[in-house]
Amino acid sequence: MTCCAYFKDGRCVESMEDHIREGLKFIERMYISRNYGEFLSRVLNLRKEKAEGLLRKAYIIHDVGKGLEEFQSKKQHFPYHEFYSALVAKEVLKDFGKAGEIAVVAVSLHHHDWVRYEKPRKPDNLELDRECACVIEKFMGVEIPRKVPWIKPEEFSRWVVNVFSSNIRAVYALLLPISLADNYSAMRNRGGEPTTPGKEIEEVLSVYKEVEKFVSSISSGI
Repeated sequence: MTCCAYFKDGRCVESMEDHIREGLKFIERMYISRNYGEFLSRVLNLRKEKAEGLLRKAYIIHDVGKGLEEFQSKKQHFPYHEFYSALVAKEVLKDFGKAGEIAVVAVSLHHHDWVRYEKPRKPDNLELDRECACVIEKFMGVEIPRKVPWIKPEEFSRWVVNVFSSNIRAVYALLLPISLADNYSAMRNRGGEPTTPGKEIEEVLSVYKEVEKFVSSISSGI
């Protein structure tokens, strides 16, 4: 069974693998290739290469919560998947120390524009779908927990507030590329169902391409 990142009418429209791959391409093109790692290294207090690696890994794991067996079997929506993703990320990214904690907060906030009226519930089954876990591990290059390591939402929220309040700039330094890559990938993969931010990103990229052509034409004429 294909691990799915987006279902419509019980049909998988976007696979997790495609969602990760397209988003990573966006991050490489719009951030890594433009030396964003230098900025990340300063705000995260990591070497440039390690900071870039953390950004990639945070993006790869940002939707792992969608891989719960419950979600994959029902083939509908993924309520509070960002919370479940952050719980897994907290375990997987702990070797990055404080920077890893900042990345976990970014993962937990990657749908911060969504209004949540209830706290996340504890799923009856915390197991991740085997195929989903394998997809994430393939891109991560490390093993991940096969079960969401549960933390009570109120306890986790207090932890998030504590980390976020003292690292706002660093959190957004990761959150922005993760959120943009997430929406861009969804727009590219869901055939006719782009997100609103995705449309705006596409427009920006279109303008960017035209500017590149213009600059190139001027340079070649000099």
